[in-house]
Amino acid sequence: MTATPAGAGAPRRRSSVQRRDALLQAAIEIVGEAGAGAATHRAIAARAGLPLATTSYFFSSIDQLLEEATRRFTAIRAAEIERVADELPDQASFEEVAALFADLLLAGERSMELAQVEAYLHAARREALRPAVGGAMAAFERAAERALSAAGAARPAEGARAFVALSDGFVLGHLARPRDDDREVFAEALRSLFVAYLMEPTERDRVEVRLGGRRGVGTHAGAPGPA
Repeated sequence: MTATPAGAGAPRRRSSVQRRDALLQAAIEIVGEAGAGAATHRAIAARAGLPLATTSYFFSSIDQLLEEATRRFTAIRAAEIERVADELPDQASFEEVAALFADLLLAGERSMELAQVEAYLHAARREALRPAVGGAMAAFERAAERALSAAGAARPAEGARAFVALSDGFVLGHLARPRDDDREVFAEALRSLFVAYLMEPTERDRVEVRLGGRRGVGTHAGAPGPA
């Protein structure tokens, strides 16, 4: 039997589902590496190892292809986050939970972290994508709620949204200005958040009174301003 050269005839051997999946994965990778503007028909087909016409066969436009790629990426991301949540023990220390999420969000491929940011921006501009992206964010909130609960937080559901907001903001800062101690600083920020939501209402009230008193000093007539 004559051996077939590498790549020769491969597009014909792939099923329609495999070819479509290859295009979506290629689009995700390109968007994560170079942004949505770099995700052209030609670039996506080349990355997927398929003829240029394949993109038009499966998708009516580059916008439709990118929208489907965003849905695919967010579904994958949601599954990853839910897997991490499922691995959490019923009881865990702040340090264990913080380290787990620091690894999940900061130790992955930079291109995939950028792809997540691109997905958020895409959803901000296209309302049709908000359910898909929102689904990934909801999965993250569920994982955060479980993490807070495992760490003994008094109000895990309340803290989950703050947990996600802190995480998203930190990842964005990490991408724009990566620093050697990002993982440690992020883990400490998460730990501080856990401590806040571990407090019982009476403890929180006492802290808020102290904070309110400080604000009052700063705004009192004639009080000295910050040094």
